[in-house]
Amino acid sequence: MGLNSEEPPKVSIIVINFRGAQQLDKCLKCLKRTSYPNYEVIVVDCLTENIDEWLKNSFPEIKLLHYDHDIGASASHNVGKEFLDPKSKYIVFLDNDAYVTERWLIELVKTMENDEKIGIAQAKIVTAENAEMMDHAGIAIDALGTWYTLRGLKSDVIVNTLELFASSSAGCIVRRDVFEKVGGFDPDYFIYDDDTDFSFRVRLLGYSIILVPSSVVLHEGGPERFLSPKKLYHSVKNRMCTMLKNYELKNLLWRLSLYLTLTFLAGVGLSLIGRMVESREIFKSLFYPLLNLRGIMMKRMHVQSMRKVRDSILISKGLIRNDIWATLQDIKLKSSLVRSRR
Repeated sequence: MGLNSEEPPKVSIIVINFRGAQQLDKCLKCLKRTSYPNYEVIVVDCLTENIDEWLKNSFPEIKLLHYDHDIGASASHNVGKEFLDPKSKYIVFLDNDAYVTERWLIELVKTMENDEKIGIAQAKIVTAENAEMMDHAGIAIDALGTWYTLRGLKSDVIVNTLELFASSSAGCIVRRDVFEKVGGFDPDYFIYDDDTDFSFRVRLLGYSIILVPSSVVLHEGGPERFLSPKKLYHSVKNRMCTMLKNYELKNLLWRLSLYLTLTFLAGVGLSLIGRMVESREIFKSLFYPLLNLRGIMMKRMHVQSMRKVRDSILISKGLIRNDIWATLQDIKLKSSLVRSRR
């Protein structure tokens, strides 16, 4: 099935914004160049001053859901669906620092329309600073839940569609019915790893996740200048939650044990070099599953009851790996980002 019908399917684009008026302005102006004819834009904003008046004057066609407090990226992805056009078949998630190209949406929708087993299609995300370099894409995850990414590769090496384990919420399209089946993003994640968890649940329902290289989105974010203690806390606790919710028991036990051990040692190591704030956040995150065990187990029961694909299938495809090489690379990156708050 292609896009030859008189009225192509309706797409709702949800743009997540957090105190980012300048980036949002650039993002929305780029969206106006989209050649796909049948879409709407919904902005979910937290803490941007006077955004109501600004959007009304500059982009009156755009729907706005504004919060005067930070509800987190995870919840922001979900609340936007309350504004969806009833006719929308697809939902697109876009960050406010993502800038689209003319045919990006046509290519994503065309891919989805051609194969109903694709649950998510990911645009090829390149760096805004250098469009010849890949920003990221989650090809697979290792034993500790870290993405094997395409970051740093020349963007032109990816010319054909590629199966991914996880999509990035910086620029992906999701079937609306699939989004509703899996229950959307987990709002308890707040930030970090929510797209991994969301993708994992889509995978367990039997849908595939595809990178579409003909759809190009430029991303300004990239690796952060530093990883704040708050973000470190959410990163650690969310990976544990992703494991606890989604893996079959035999794969969960050894992965979680390894993760807890290495994370504990990382916390000790940070304390020994005087990074007490970061060390405290790591140890605090390790207690999160214990303090929220009932809720996490309820989520696990729901995910496992809906499961249609065994872990072994994802492992055999190379989408879940049993090594920790991606984690070692991630630790190397984060060690340069974590800033001591002494």
